Amino acid sequence: MEEARAARELVPSDRSAGKAAVAEEFRWPPPPYLEFVDEDSGHGPEDCLLVFKDGTKATGALASFLPEYASLSLVPSGARAAIGVAFSSLISLQLLRPRRVTRQGISMPIAQEQLFMPAKHQSFSIDLADGTTLQGETMGLVNALCGLFLYLPADQGSVMRWFLPAQAIQAKRIGVPIGQMLIEQNYASSEAVKTGLKMQHALHVQKLGEFLIENRIVSREQLLAALQRQRASPALKLGEALSALGILSEQDMQAALKSHSRSRDLPLGKILTNMGIVDPESIKAVMANKMGIPFVDMRKLSIAPEVLGRIPEGVANRYRVVPVCVSEGALVIASENPLGMDDMDELRFFTGMRVLPVMASDEDIGYALRTYYGGAKGGASAWQSTSGRIRGRKSDKFAATTTDTRDVGVNELASRLSAESDDVDLNAEDPFAESDNTLVQLVNKIILDAVEQRASDIHIESNPGASNTRVRFRKDGTLVNYLEIPPRFRRAVISRVKIMGQLDITEHRKPQDGKIDFKRFGPAPVELRIATIPIRDGLEDVVMRVLVASEPVPVGEMGFDNAALDTIKRLISRPQGLILVCGPTGSGKTTTLHSLLAVINTDARKIWTAEDPIEIAQPGLRQVQINPKIGWTFAAAMRSFLRADPDVVMIGEMRDGDTAKIAIEASLTGHLVLSTLHTNSAPESIVRLLDLGMDPFNFADALLGVLGQRLVKRLCLSCKVSYAPAASELDELAKEYCEGTSIDATRLSDTWVQQFAGADRKISLSRARGCDRCDATGYRGRLALYELLVADSELKRLVQSRAPVSDIRNTALTAGMRTLKQDGIGKVLQGLTDMHQVRAACG
Repeated sequence: MEEARAARELVPSDRSAGKAAVAEEFRWPPPPYLEFVDEDSGHGPEDCLLVFKDGTKATGALASFLPEYASLSLVPSGARAAIGVAFSSLISLQLLRPRRVTRQGISMPIAQEQLFMPAKHQSFSIDLADGTTLQGETMGLVNALCGLFLYLPADQGSVMRWFLPAQAIQAKRIGVPIGQMLIEQNYASSEAVKTGLKMQHALHVQKLGEFLIENRIVSREQLLAALQRQRASPALKLGEALSALGILSEQDMQAALKSHSRSRDLPLGKILTNMGIVDPESIKAVMANKMGIPFVDMRKLSIAPEVLGRIPEGVANRYRVVPVCVSEGALVIASENPLGMDDMDELRFFTGMRVLPVMASDEDIGYALRTYYGGAKGGASAWQSTSGRIRGRKSDKFAATTTDTRDVGVNELASRLSAESDDVDLNAEDPFAESDNTLVQLVNKIILDAVEQRASDIHIESNPGASNTRVRFRKDGTLVNYLEIPPRFRRAVISRVKIMGQLDITEHRKPQDGKIDFKRFGPAPVELRIATIPIRDGLEDVVMRVLVASEPVPVGEMGFDNAALDTIKRLISRPQGLILVCGPTGSGKTTTLHSLLAVINTDARKIWTAEDPIEIAQPGLRQVQINPKIGWTFAAAMRSFLRADPDVVMIGEMRDGDTAKIAIEASLTGHLVLSTLHTNSAPESIVRLLDLGMDPFNFADALLGVLGQRLVKRLCLSCKVSYAPAASELDELAKEYCEGTSIDATRLSDTWVQQFAGADRKISLSRARGCDRCDATGYRGRLALYELLVADSELKRLVQSRAPVSDIRNTALTAGMRTLKQDGIGKVLQGLTDMHQVRAACG
């Protein structure tokens, strides 16, 4: 009976061929990084077991198997002819003969300790279309378009081969849950993983209305109107109510529903990365172990030109893959998603080689594409061969040393330039024009590396005589050396930058300002603000501020504690008033302003901004670039805005009393005004504006709050070390926290234990160590410290009476303000930074 039912799922094949029990063609891939070692290569009839969707089974000899063509033919037990099997009817195919395997060696141009190899076995759980679940362990897997190949461990180093067609798989889970692996490998604490899981659950259960408001798709008022309409018609869905009111079109509603669905399924690893608990590289390393694919750091590789030639630039950029090396006759290819076997199948066809995938972070893939393939307009690398430039020039000494520079570092190329300039008259006119190919590539490379290394500024510093020109990057607030350029090229490099910024290359006596739109010259969507400054001996320095195209940081990810976040959202939702953000230059004030504006950036509001420069482009805002040279100042922009029916006005900086006065008047006449001040603390900002001549009564009525902030270096997530602090260190922290306040330090310790201690009720801190990811500094990235002063009735009274800073500060502390140092100590206790950074920022 069972065989009769199974026969209904078998489709006759070409029986006229008369080939009984003879293999027509058979393709079964070996598991990645393993190879079959027994004498049978895998071709020929294989005894197998087929399971069908209706629960029936069939055994026999597998005559042919071409999974990419959904082609399978079987000689059933007791039969002579082969018959075809429809993939759509199949649940699983199991080959009954075990095959011995051995781990294949992988030879890569990288130190072995820098290659993260996966575990030998990966657990799996597959939900199948017939309602059953297949669970066990596999020695690697191959995830192809046609389905999933598994290799279940058997006796004596052999595997049992399984194939599950793609349409038979309802859901699959490969490897140990990532949260468990992060804990076991000490990438994250159990508390951190629990926090991430809670957030994942919160996203999963988040209602559509909450999602629409949080993502500024509709305003709270619009949602309330739709809910009221829905209550009047209970059968009406929320999306239909929004469409009926004309708030959202059907197309916009469908897009919102898709986004809501994606946010509900956000992976735990992505959530922990967004929270700053685990860095992306650690997640990738754990995923490599989980999925059975090696993880490699692309920045440690030196890829040979002949390997790069296996995959042309266009193909590499299209699939975002990089060929790494040839190992045991197979091409090793790095990809962020090596299990996306549709891409791997095409690359296998294109290269004509067996492909072995390795995993790398998307950031590293981008770095490798730019380093080995990238350049202007996506062409050759910025360090492509210089031999074409040298031909026909008089410097044979330099020409003889040139090679293909795609695999040559910037320092080696600089040393070659030094060799050429040994006997050059440094006072002579530069023999290389600013349009020279190598110099164009040099400047492009400097900018691309600054973007890649997340530098905020590029400093090109000319030195007189035979001294080299020095290039430095400002990274995480600190200047670090990047490159030295031979003196022969100093004027040409400066001229090239001027040309890119459309400045006068003949003017060396006066400072000039400009902007570079780098999309015109290279593959990165970057703008750079340029300042040239004349120095001694007729030379010039250049400083470029790197303005990477970016979106506002969600206000919930900026590092506010819950109480401060609720207060900020309440203040920013007010229809009128003045909100100030204060801090020194480079403290992230503009980023904060745009994050606050993003909360209220809806179709219901008209928001004007005056900025110098526009660093963050935000759809929905009417953004204006200030140009003082033509009289288009912040004050002039404010006057124009007030005639343009604004709801919200953002002024990049209150530089003078005129601008401040207009801002206060605007906030008193029904507008919400946001701006920044260069002051050291929130209380000092109030006194500063009073000193500029503001009317204390108008200022007090307008003021809603002042947010003070600083940026500190974040401990590197890859190498920071946890330790148990001595009691004296915690006492010192408590003393600093309570300094100038009425807080009892002894009671504070109990509070810290409840907030920050682990299950053993012991507090742990973290210290910097240093690794390759952070350039051996122990720090990578920055985070903000905040103090939020809210203008309540008592504080407004102090403003009206022109009270000193000390009185304003004490009143704010009594009302619950947490100082910059207190917020910093809280982040030290969370393991995000250390006291050295907090003290450096806060004094």
